[in-house]
Amino acid sequence: MRLKKTVSLALAALVASAGIAYDWGPGVMRVSASLNSQKNELENQREQIDKELEELDKQLEETQNNIEEQEAYQNTLSQQISLNLDKKNVLEQQLSDLNTQMEESQAQLAQIQEDITATEGEIQNTSDKYKERMRAMYMTSDMSTLELLFQADSFADFLTNLEMMKAISQHDTALLETLRGQVDTLEAEQQEAEQVQEDIAAQQSQITAQKQELDATNSQLQAAYAESETATQNLEKERENFEANKEQRLKEAEEIDSEINDLLAQIAEENRRREEELKKQQEAQNGSSSSGGSSSSGGTGIITEAGFLWPLPGFSNINSAYGWRFNNTDFHTGLDIGGSGVYGADIVAAKSGVVSSSMTHWSYGNNVVINHGDGYVTLYAHCSQLLVSPGETVSQGQVIARVGATGNVTGPHLHFEVYYNGVRQNPANFVQY
Repeated sequence: MRLKKTVSLALAALVASAGIAYDWGPGVMRVSASLNSQKNELENQREQIDKELEELDKQLEETQNNIEEQEAYQNTLSQQISLNLDKKNVLEQQLSDLNTQMEESQAQLAQIQEDITATEGEIQNTSDKYKERMRAMYMTSDMSTLELLFQADSFADFLTNLEMMKAISQHDTALLETLRGQVDTLEAEQQEAEQVQEDIAAQQSQITAQKQELDATNSQLQAAYAESETATQNLEKERENFEANKEQRLKEAEEIDSEINDLLAQIAEENRRREEELKKQQEAQNGSSSSGGSSSSGGTGIITEAGFLWPLPGFSNINSAYGWRFNNTDFHTGLDIGGSGVYGADIVAAKSGVVSSSMTHWSYGNNVVINHGDGYVTLYAHCSQLLVSPGETVSQGQVIARVGATGNVTGPHLHFEVYYNGVRQNPANFVQY
């Protein structure tokens, strides 16, 4: 934030390009060199503070931008960390499901292995019985068919005994084949269950690796977040330091402004006293009995063809004319009108119009701007007192202010400017005393 050194918009449109004029003239008493030196030194300090404040504003803006960038970066990191945690939760659910599947598969495999063991035991038992029967049949194989016939009660009984022996042999053989088929089926199921477990284990390993990768990534993101938080804290401390420095500079600037205003008041008072002394000397020499105040000798002046009236009745001394001065180093933008006893003299509107502004400016001091229409505008600066307000309609010759020494001046006088369509003109082309 720059210090308040600009005029309002209404006046800025008129005086933005005006140079600072030190209004010296043959009729103006020069103030103490010491006061001017102090004022110039203070103004230089103020200008330096303005530069420092401008640099502080840039640093504050840059720091604030950096803080916002860090905060945006932290927001991105938080979102990524949260997303990774969601992914990890999904992986953990998948891993839990796989663990359940693995437990079920292991239980199934254990059952299959139990079934295989039981079936193999049954095969072994059946085989043992089969072997016993076969051995018994072998042992009786020497018995002739004739003996089986004689031992039988009847021929039918003989056939029955013979058929029974064949049936027992066929039954044992079929049973063994069935049991062996069941074992083959169970072994196939065992291989399938083992393959399922291998697949589940592979998925578990892959998911575990993904979880570890997410954990590692989140650790890096959290470290980056912590680093960014530290950077943000450091930036905020920098901002606090800049703001404290700026506040101190603003305070110093206000103190300098106060000192400058005090000096300007001293300068104005010194000039006023000198003018009073000079006036008294002249009155004593001329035998005048005038009590001071604004002089109206000489009348109100002449209304020119352009329709303008002399703005300072009774005073015609031109302290500084419009144009280049000081060996062409400074362009004066108006007429400085003064003379003995000018302090407090009436300033009149050069032409009828509407008051655009009535304000105080660091260089123009107390000033009035009047818009006369048809593109014409006049300005009356360095006044001691303003008698009109913005928006007020004034008539030609109406008293609008009184001469003073406010603003950037070295003595009391009227600084008078004329504008046409926003461009400064030589006032001497429009007014005549």
